[in-house]
Formats: sequence, C-alpha cells, structure tokens
Amino acid sequence: MADSLKRKSQTLDSQISRTTKMTHFSASPSTIESLPNDLLIEILAKVAAYSIKDLVHAKLANKEFLKASNHNYIFQHASTGNFRTLRWNIDPEFWSFMGKCVNNGNPEALYRSGMLEFFSQCREANGMKYLKLSAQKDYLEACYVYGIILYTKNLEDEGVKFLKICEEKLGFKMAHCRQKVKEFVYYLWIRNKISLSKKDSSSDRRGSKSVVKNCCKKNKKLRRIGWNWIYDDYYGDRTCEACKWTEEVLKFCNMISRENQRSERRESRDILLGPF
Repeated sequence: MADSLKRKSQTLDSQISRTTKMTHFSASPSTIESLPNDLLIEILAKVAAYSIKDLVHAKLANKEFLKASNHNYIFQHASTGNFRTLRWNIDPEFWSFMGKCVNNGNPEALYRSGMLEFFSQCREANGMKYLKLSAQKDYLEACYVYGIILYTKNLEDEGVKFLKICEEKLGFKMAHCRQKVKEFVYYLWIRNKISLSKKDSSSDRRGSKSVVKNCCKKNKKLRRIGWNWIYDDYYGDRTCEACKWTEEVLKFCNMISRENQRSERRESRDILLGPF
C-alpha cells in the first residue's frame, strides 16, 4: 500500500514537472485547458510554496491559472517568507493575501502574524492565538517562540513540550531555529518585551544584566571563552533539563530586549528627523 502511494506521488510530481515545463516554454491554451482542475491547483500550490512572485506571473499568463489561483488549498501552502518588510507594507492587496493565508491555516502566515501581533502591536491574546495554531501544525519557529512565551508565563511544562518538538525535529540543534527567529525579529518594531519570572532570574552586581540562578555547576571552559547565543547548542555536561531550558529562554528574552532598545532608538530618531 505504501509503495503504491509512493508511486502515485512520484507520478503526480513527474506530471506536474512536465506540465510546468510545457507551460514555461509553450503557452498553449489548449494544453492547459485540457488539464484537470485538481492538477492545476496542485501546480499552483507548489509554485506558491516556492515564490509568490512566480504565482502572480502564472496568474497573469493564462485565464485557467487565474481561475484556479483562488482555491483555498493554494493559500494554505503559499510561502510568505519573502515578505521581510512586513511592518512597512501598507498595500491592501498584500494584507488581503495574508488574511486569506491565515484564514486557511497557513502555518507560516500564522507564525508571522502572531509575531507581529504579540511583539509589535502588543496584542498578546491575538499573537498567542496565531502562534499556538502555527505551533500545533509543527511549524518549528512557532513551536520555539510559543514555547518560550509559555515558559515566561510560568507554564514551564507546557512551554517545554513545544520546545522539545522543535529540538527533536532539528536533531537537538536549536541554533538554526534560533537564528531564523532572530532574522525575522530584526524586521519588526519590538514594542512588547518578555522576561523570566523572578524565581528563574536575578540581576548581577551591576544590575544591568539578567543571570540565571542555575542549580548546575557551569562548565569552566564555557564560562572562560563565552557563548555565542546564535550558534551555541551546548549547555555543559552537568546541566539539568530545567537549567537548560531556562538558559534557552533567557537567550531569547535578552535578544528581544536588545531589539526593543534598537526599535526605540530608531523611533526616537524618526521623530527627531520628522517627515522629509
């Protein structure tokens, strides 16, 4: 049964590949009109998952593609990864597209909307709702951020559950996910910060930096050379699970705090400069 389904999937992918090539090199209306509508939708979904620009070009190329392009399945799989300037976009067509993606359960769109709502718009309830929906679909960045937010709200067990999903799917390499989240956060106005509760963190002697009350003995070598928060996945041989996750959450909270300060500086600069 599994082999049969695999062969059918390979046959469909092959058919889609041939059809895409024919469409690219020969815009013959009769060829496209002869294709089943389900196949057209599957083709456009794969195109949308790769590039929205290519989807727009496909819609303009043929009326059959234009008809099929509004199917919910396409919005469910469309990639929104190339919309980095999310906070500056005021195009109503863009937000209409994003809304359709969110309404059709697109995990990437849910994640990006959740980040925007929670950290930029300070609408925590909406942000948590979108991040949770995305995390429940196993979208890794959403699992990571949603798990951390739950952890900071004293829901450690629930938060760690989502963080472990992310950890296991990445082969215990959290740094890759951490870096992708950081790259997206860079393009947001960060107005809403999160932090660890007092029982998990305290201030050092200078009062300028949060440090974890770690119950485990730190690896002296790591303390001496320092950690790179983006690329480091090692917490020391004697670090327990509780301390490991507390350290991971603290890394994220510190990053959000730094981005918040940077956003405030940009906002102050824009106010001083005024409109050109």
